[in-house]
Amino acid sequence: MDSLRYGILGPLRLIHAQGQPLKAAKPRQLLATLLLHPNRFVSTDLIADALWETSPPRSATANIRTYVRALRGVLQEAGLPAPINTSAAGYSIEVGVDELDASLFESLLAEGGHLRDAGDGRQAMQVLSRAYSLWRGRPLEDLSVPAAWEGSIARLEAQHRGLVDSLLDLRLEYGDASGAAVLLSARLTDDPYDEQLWRRLVDALLAAGRVGEARAAYAKAAQTLADELDIKPGPELEAAGARAENGRSANWPNPGIPSARPAERPDAVIQPGPMSAPELTDPQRPPSQLPLDLADFNGRQEQLDQLRDLVCGRDPVRPPIAVISGAPGTGKTSLAVRLGHLVRESFPDGQIYLDMHGATQPRDPAAALTDLLLSLNLPDFAIPTDPERRSAMLRSELASRRVLIILDDVATAGQVTPLMPGTGASAVVVTSRNRLMDLAGADSMPLDTFDDREAAALLESVAGPGRVDRKSPEADEILAACANLPLAIRIVGSRLAQRPDLSPRELARRLRDETSRLDELSIGELAVRTSADLSYDALSPEEARLYRLIGHFAVGVFSARALEAVASPASVRRSLDRLIEVNLVRISSVDHRGTARYRVHDLLRLHALGVGDDEQQAQAVRDVETVLDALLNKIRRANNALAFEYFGVLEHTGPLTGPDPAPFTETDAIAWLDSERSTFVPAIRAAAQNGLHDYAWRIAAAWGPYLDMRAGFDDWNGSHQQGLLSAIACGDRRGEAIMHRNLGQLGLYQDDWDPAWRHLSDAAQGFAEAGDRLGDGITAVGLGTWLRERGRPDEALAQYEKAIEAFVEVGSANGEAVGRTAAASIWLSRDDTVTAGRYLAQAFLLGVRLGDNHREAKVRRRIAAVRIHQERYDQAVRQLRTSLAIFNGIGDDHCAAYTRAELGRALMARGEVAAARKMLLDAVDIGHRLGDRSVEGQAAQHLGQLYVSTGNLDSARRTLDRAARVWQQAGNDVRAAECRRALATFDTGAATG
Repeated sequence: MDSLRYGILGPLRLIHAQGQPLKAAKPRQLLATLLLHPNRFVSTDLIADALWETSPPRSATANIRTYVRALRGVLQEAGLPAPINTSAAGYSIEVGVDELDASLFESLLAEGGHLRDAGDGRQAMQVLSRAYSLWRGRPLEDLSVPAAWEGSIARLEAQHRGLVDSLLDLRLEYGDASGAAVLLSARLTDDPYDEQLWRRLVDALLAAGRVGEARAAYAKAAQTLADELDIKPGPELEAAGARAENGRSANWPNPGIPSARPAERPDAVIQPGPMSAPELTDPQRPPSQLPLDLADFNGRQEQLDQLRDLVCGRDPVRPPIAVISGAPGTGKTSLAVRLGHLVRESFPDGQIYLDMHGATQPRDPAAALTDLLLSLNLPDFAIPTDPERRSAMLRSELASRRVLIILDDVATAGQVTPLMPGTGASAVVVTSRNRLMDLAGADSMPLDTFDDREAAALLESVAGPGRVDRKSPEADEILAACANLPLAIRIVGSRLAQRPDLSPRELARRLRDETSRLDELSIGELAVRTSADLSYDALSPEEARLYRLIGHFAVGVFSARALEAVASPASVRRSLDRLIEVNLVRISSVDHRGTARYRVHDLLRLHALGVGDDEQQAQAVRDVETVLDALLNKIRRANNALAFEYFGVLEHTGPLTGPDPAPFTETDAIAWLDSERSTFVPAIRAAAQNGLHDYAWRIAAAWGPYLDMRAGFDDWNGSHQQGLLSAIACGDRRGEAIMHRNLGQLGLYQDDWDPAWRHLSDAAQGFAEAGDRLGDGITAVGLGTWLRERGRPDEALAQYEKAIEAFVEVGSANGEAVGRTAAASIWLSRDDTVTAGRYLAQAFLLGVRLGDNHREAKVRRRIAAVRIHQERYDQAVRQLRTSLAIFNGIGDDHCAAYTRAELGRALMARGEVAAARKMLLDAVDIGHRLGDRSVEGQAAQHLGQLYVSTGNLDSARRTLDRAARVWQQAGNDVRAAECRRALATFDTGAATG
């Protein structure tokens, strides 16, 4: 490791440099930003965000150039001549893998994982130990961490947590009990209430022959649990204490000791958590969404050359935007897709394709922004609810990437203006029937019909070898009737290819009659209907049945496996192949696993709805019911595989109504839910449109655990609004209550107080009528939270006690833990820390014994609140840091933001001003990004108090004014008044001074 030059796994370090050659704050912040993205250009926008957060000066670009020059000089004088390169895309620093500790860490982590997978565990342990030794603390802990760094630092910290767990297992497996004890002791410093960690430490010390230390460890564990939680050790920890007392070696792992955590067995397969960051288990690939290129594409070479020069240019001022416009049938989409495939290598960060449906039902720009951000591998919980902020986030993401975006079938410039990049090297290609002259910064590429040479080549290519002679009189006559329109030529060419009994002479004869030519060549809806009718008539009964099913079920992109409930997979794929051949269905994309997804044009879907006799139409509806039933059962199977217990009411708790061919693993269940996410809302709408309302509300309810886990608020609202209407339509009172409760919970998450109360009240009435005690308890918790947040604590406590009673009655340990945690907050607000602590101790024990880390982390937050109230700030900080690590580890940004706000408050009380300020700034930023006004207001209020304590009154005024406005928007008049009173105190002090 002597080759290391830079260190970011701890305080920023220039290794082997004498003293501290880099002292100025902005160059240090700049260097850290570049080192977080080594060997990759970082845009000036991203650098500005890192140096000045959300308020860069007008001279930011010039200032950055000055800082770069200064940084180059400092590095050269320190003997660290790492080149900093400049381009239109921004700045990059060239660093070898063995020169930056973070790069070396990731390299060793990958090498160790490969060795372990290959069966060489002992060598893997040595390599991972080297990686472990590189960490000196939290990454860049001596610098203020802006929001622009949050993702990179969170990824490194999550990798470090995974490393510690892997290394612990390897040391235990290969008999290094002393080394394992070191890791366990470090873990227990941050997590002193985990009985399983104490049990493992006692047994590890026994295995190492350190009997006295094992006895001391057990005594400390028992004392900690008694002092902090007022509980006794559980049976497994108690058994370990008995072994220590008897001095018996543990024979690790001891088969006689039951384990509540299967992952502790050396032979167990450790599965990633359901909310693990995907890049830690399966590195994210750049998006590659281009539809399949037409094998028989012809012509347009001049336009292709112009477009390629445009999108691949290196314009230092603006990203290239091309608008391909023309009448229907001129081949706009075909040209854009061909261009995309030709220039793929120039866009290494991915190619995104988005159909804007301008000719039918134009896609909402806000929804399109969400699709683009998800395509860039951003987690959905990080996407802002406000469309303007989504647009700003997209510009920020594209600023440091080179992505090609194709926006197909755009209606107006206003539909895509929010989707445009602001800077950087990405490119956008737009197709539209309109020229979109008002799209700022765009270059126009209007398309006309083919010339005679291009038209003849296309006809010959589509018709197939030997079907038509491009120089024959029949070909000239066919092309003249088509007026060289590409779509018309493709239609007649396809008919020649698919109808061997149709000769070119006969086709030319038919086209001579102008009264029937529109039936053959008309563009728009009539042309689509005529072509679809011809193709439909040629289908076999099985193919026609599938086509009718697709018309009733498929909205947007769909997978073949969604249709396999009505026939065997082989039969479905054969029929789909035929539908593709006759242009009734097309392949939309093929993912990296080779799995195709399909699309039906909106007008073709309407055509499929209208074909067939009455019995065939009725059969299509029955087929839709079969598909929905299979989909619902698969969601239930996925729910059964989730490790955490959902705090909500499921629509179904009995056995599956369909066979379970193979149980999901947790990882497979989450992967399936992620991959089929786009299917569910359209399926709910299809169920309602076909009168299958029972399936509509049940699919919405069954999807609840996933929506709660992923914070998918848009899908949550869309699916449950339709689900509520369907539950009412089919007269299912319990289903209606579930929909109301879930919509009420969504209202609580989004500070939408009036709808939240209405939905929760309706849910309470519905569950009472249905006799659902679990529903009673869960709804009571929601009502209690509403009352607590609206300043009515006595009524809130009554609801929480009502909930606890219901949970105890039905035996829901998870619900009881939630209820007791919530009730503790009311007792704490009354200054009764003893009662609050008792409730929390019971809740914590329930969470630990359930093995639910997420629930445990939430209880720890409440325990920390008690410790703060008792002015035991060291213990509060320890609890909050443990909670934050858990939330970060499972990717729960929402709970992590609240934890940061509370941790900032605790650090402030301990006098750690710099650390508190950074933590509170992070919480304000994340709360604002997530659209959660409560956490933003709480963190801003604490930050204002911190500025007051340090005498920074200007910052205090600004921050407290922001907090007051945020609290007002959240409807919390009490907190808003507190902030305004503090502001009035400043003004009074200034006047008297």
